[in-house]
Amino acid sequence: MRIFIALLALSHVSCVSSAIAQSVGKGNAKAPFAREAERHKANESVVVLMGGSLGGSYLQLAHDIAVVVNDGDNMRVLPVASDGAFANVRDIVLLKGVDLAISTVQTLNALKASGEYGNIEQQIAYIAPLSVDTFHLLVRPEIHSIQDLQGKRVNFNGKGSGTARFGPMVLKALGVTGVIEAAMPQGDALQAMRSGELHATACSCPLPVPPFAAVQPGSGFEFLEVPYIPALEQDYVPASLTNVHYPGLIDKDKKVHTIATSTILITFNWGRETERYRKVEKFVNAFFLNFDKLKQPARHPAWRSVNLAATIRGWQRFPAAQQWLDRQAAEAKSAPPVVDPTVATGQPARTGPANPGGQERMFQEFLEWSRSRPKR
Repeated sequence: MRIFIALLALSHVSCVSSAIAQSVGKGNAKAPFAREAERHKANESVVVLMGGSLGGSYLQLAHDIAVVVNDGDNMRVLPVASDGAFANVRDIVLLKGVDLAISTVQTLNALKASGEYGNIEQQIAYIAPLSVDTFHLLVRPEIHSIQDLQGKRVNFNGKGSGTARFGPMVLKALGVTGVIEAAMPQGDALQAMRSGELHATACSCPLPVPPFAAVQPGSGFEFLEVPYIPALEQDYVPASLTNVHYPGLIDKDKKVHTIATSTILITFNWGRETERYRKVEKFVNAFFLNFDKLKQPARHPAWRSVNLAATIRGWQRFPAAQQWLDRQAAEAKSAPPVVDPTVATGQPARTGPANPGGQERMFQEFLEWSRSRPKR
């Protein structure tokens, strides 16, 4: 009898426990994974940005953009390593899933002139100018002048880069022919120079180039000056390298004169009614609104000299980008002044929004004004 009662009690406890477990399980049960809904959510605000070679300045700029723009599923930029300025334009025109790329004005002009991709000026639109691409020519100790590179082995960055296309042309314009061309990332090129496999490496890149900036004093390497001759005036402007950029390669208070061209952020010229236009437009809004964060110390130094409102002659700005700049210029113009009025009365008259300098100044005023407004 006692055994029967014990078994009955155990059975009752077991049933109660099972009921409790089922009740708890039902209360904590998660909704089934809705794959298609989550897939749409994860993809609708993602844009792919083609940067440059690993360890290079373009890829760092792309990474910086992703850091300041990314906002979970609301906005996400995927920076991708690439072969450089020319390859990036090709990817924008031909590659599925590529939304943005970093290239140069010189590259776009060369492709327009060659007709390689047809009427590329109708297919490509720019969002904003970025940094300046400065031409670096770093050489081994036995090279003392550009003429010494005659017949020597010179690296011109990776295949598909602007340096690979235009670097040999720069040397040819300066009277240097017969160089043996190599194509490798700058970190690899430095190692090849140390071993004597290369005599020099060239890079048309934003300042500073990370591998060059890491070179320590006593390496024996140095930058050669690149003269600004009439043959280079169409595509370049004068520039210089300093100790601030490369403390291990350039003495204090010394400048190395060279040439430079402009870097640019581009996209495909999508129709306004398309989903791809909407995605790029969403990126533009986030990029411009967060641009001041790119000038912080943790980001690439090149951002501090960027003029987003500058225009590129012969090329169209992406409509959403132009509309954003126009709206903020108008809002900044009508906003309360952010400076002491007694000081402002002594300042020159404002430049109109059609002037790139005025647009940039108004854009910066808008950012300052928007930061001072209460958060909603």
